[in-house]
Amino acid sequence: MKKKTRRKRRKNGAFRALVFVFVLFCVWIFSTFTLTTRRTEIKNEKIKNEITIVHITDLHGSDFGLNNSSLIKRIEKETPDLIVATGDMYTRNDENGMKVAEKLLINLAEKYTVYYVNGEHDNDETFIAHLHDGGVKVLNYLYEDIQIGETEIRLHGINNVYFSPTFDLNNEFTYDESKYNILLAHICNKEAFASFGMDLCICGDTHGGQIRLPLIGGLYGTTGWLPEIRDKNTFIKGTYTYENTDFIVSSGLGNYPLPIRFMNRPEVAVIKLTP
Repeated sequence: MKKKTRRKRRKNGAFRALVFVFVLFCVWIFSTFTLTTRRTEIKNEKIKNEITIVHITDLHGSDFGLNNSSLIKRIEKETPDLIVATGDMYTRNDENGMKVAEKLLINLAEKYTVYYVNGEHDNDETFIAHLHDGGVKVLNYLYEDIQIGETEIRLHGINNVYFSPTFDLNNEFTYDESKYNILLAHICNKEAFASFGMDLCICGDTHGGQIRLPLIGGLYGTTGWLPEIRDKNTFIKGTYTYENTDFIVSSGLGNYPLPIRFMNRPEVAVIKLTP
């Protein structure tokens, strides 16, 4: 009887272990490879009519459906006025990932106005030239004035992968107070961006910490472990306001260096600008 009981316990223990592993596997798949949409509403007196911006970032060469069909379908559902991509659309030295990112952005540019700034991974000149030839508007220290309905927007783009202590947007751009000023940047620099007077800054880079935990936030960020615990003013995922400037930091779509997310699914960020 004792041998049968021990054998039964071993079988039960093995079964529980298999169930646990299976549950972990399902959580990993769901958290890391299934898309979600995060919506944000920004109100400002310079905005005269509703405008929809779709923000994608940090794809790192990922595919969501055949040729990113699931991602494209999710974007199309929002009927955006424009699409912005803020860098690291593939991982450095990943030739296949580069082709995936290039195809996605050029496909989107066939139907929508797409603006792009690079990050530290996707700053290859050939890649950027292909995007430009494919109709993607590359804003590397450039700006473009856009009129959507009755709203005038000045859209700026920078391609910094680091910031010097003397970094100042005033050295590159002229502020036009009459327009709603938006900045696309891979890496967020809230002090410098706000001091210029930007109305809205759209950034990526952080991956939202990739792994997020209740009450703790991101597990790891560019400043080290537990960035939101060590500094409550860290902008790592979500919508923030600093000195009258709104910031949207997306956790992005892909993963680096490991393909793992938790409580932080790949996201399409939808920004509604409203009067």
